[in-house]
Amino acid sequence: MGAFDFLKTISETREMHSVKAFRTHYYKTNYNKVKDAVLAFAKEDDYTAKNIDDTHGELYLQGKKSHIIVSIVQVTPIETAVDLKVQYYGMIGFNRPKKAIQKTYAYLDQHLPFKGISLHP
Repeated sequence: MGAFDFLKTISETREMHSVKAFRTHYYKTNYNKVKDAVLAFAKEDDYTAKNIDDTHGELYLQGKKSHIIVSIVQVTPIETAVDLKVQYYGMIGFNRPKKAIQKTYAYLDQHLPFKGISLHP
């Protein structure tokens, strides 16, 4: 991570991200259980689920100072991938998007059977 990453207001995860903390997480469960865990996280962390799109596997969570877009892809019947995009409102991020991604993944890792990171490059 560079010096300007501290200032970013938007961060997102992907399969082959250069930063290991920003790589896609996989869970040994189905889409609905992952969605339920994400909604439980949102409720616990004061986010409101503004839009749930089961067709495309996306959830839009609105907070007071940020929003999170969660992409859920069921790769196989027992393997589901989760990617996140976090945007904080303001001029400087102060690493808050990175911390939000880490907090979300930590919650999901505790509440779902974790399979691995970046399994399908």
